[in-house]
Amino acid sequence: MYDKIQVLIADDNKEFGEILREYIESQDDIEVVGLARDGLEALEMIESKTPDVAILDIIMPHLDGLGVLERVNSMPV
Repeated sequence: MYDKIQVLIADDNKEFGEILREYIESQDDIEVVGLARDGLEALEMIESKTPDVAILDIIMPHLDGLGVLERVNSMPV
């Protein structure tokens, strides 16, 4: 038995985020642990939920996807 792959989605487009969430959750071995609407919310969720994978929109309010990656890379392990 194995755990499901935990995915965080960060996208400011509500409709696209929901479509992506529905598709990912239709897979038996993957679960969506969070749906962030901007980069700062994504960072908070990454710290609190520690997902296996983060799907990041490049252009988001407050902090873009590349900014999220830079901050995650500088987090202590």
